Amino acid sequence: MLALLLLLQAGSPEIIVTGQKLVEEQAKCVHGDCTPLRDAQATIALAEQRFRDGDYLKAKYLLAAAIRRNKDKGSEAPRPVAAIYEAMATVALHEGDQNAYRRAVAGQVKTLRDNLPADDVAVLAASTALGDMWIKLGNYRQAAATYRGIEDQALAQGRAHPAIMAGMKRAWLAAAQGERREAARMLDELEQRPIAQQPGYRTALRVLRLRLAARDGDDAAITRLAEAIGAEQGAVPILIWQPPYPASADAVDIGRAQDLNGIAVRPGGSTDIAAIQWIDVGFWIRPDGRTEDAEILRGSRTSGWAPAILRQITGRRYAARGEAGEADVPGSYRIERVTPRYQYTNKVGSLIRRRMPAPGFEVLDLTASEAAMPPAGG
Repeated sequence: MLALLLLLQAGSPEIIVTGQKLVEEQAKCVHGDCTPLRDAQATIALAEQRFRDGDYLKAKYLLAAAIRRNKDKGSEAPRPVAAIYEAMATVALHEGDQNAYRRAVAGQVKTLRDNLPADDVAVLAASTALGDMWIKLGNYRQAAATYRGIEDQALAQGRAHPAIMAGMKRAWLAAAQGERREAARMLDELEQRPIAQQPGYRTALRVLRLRLAARDGDDAAITRLAEAIGAEQGAVPILIWQPPYPASADAVDIGRAQDLNGIAVRPGGSTDIAAIQWIDVGFWIRPDGRTEDAEILRGSRTSGWAPAILRQITGRRYAARGEAGEADVPGSYRIERVTPRYQYTNKVGSLIRRRMPAPGFEVLDLTASEAAMPPAGG
């Protein structure tokens, strides 16, 4: 929910405070003494505190009450009202209330569509939100049908952007379900559309190709596509906040073998603790500064710490782009090589230098011509 606060504060000089003062500020909104913007700022901030403390129910009740106070104010302040719905969707999903989650996503989409121009970046970004919702609920058939309905309606109305966005979602869903040939056919068709020649969409379609190549284990195709994607994109978005990395790979509770996005990762044993470990992570940076679709593209055998890196990337926030048109909506795609830090050292009582774990991780942007990554801990 931090992303919502960053977005809301960007248009307001007011700073949300914390602690008891925040409780008092939010109480004013409960009594109707706040604008919708201030209500969204204070209530989302307080709900986030409750959420981080593990009190999901209190966070949900706070946001539900804010929705009741502001549901009729969408025409006055569509973005703050939509932000309250979005925060509610996040909490409800984590708390397990699927009905509340569905209602919140529907409310967010309706608020934006009814009160902002059709070509507004927020409306465009929300064009496939209902299909995304069904994926999170595990109803892939309904998700595919929703994307197909969005695509067909948009094509009938001559709206190329939502049509291709929904089409790309359909192609990726088909690939995720093992229908690789059908996914490739969909991509071939999408690439023939005029809008696909615009730089943003050309890059987005290449990203889809790259993700399919990753599932097929085609390292040569991944490398080739990563270079092409990096050459097409402009300046790297500015990172404004990120969660801390794990202290080290050795500090991560690796647990049992896992399968992340179709890429098998298994923990290393005591005999290979100093083995070379690395992963390549692909993810989108959307125009609003949020990250999306972080996934392991490839990596070494001993990468049981990978889930912690995915969580770190998912929590990042980049500077939002002030003006973004239809062609910018896909955002920027980044591939980062993440390697746990090691150092050669002599253990106490030994003259043999050994490669041992050290705090932090090394991070390299494989899609940038010049890597300028922030420190990755340690």
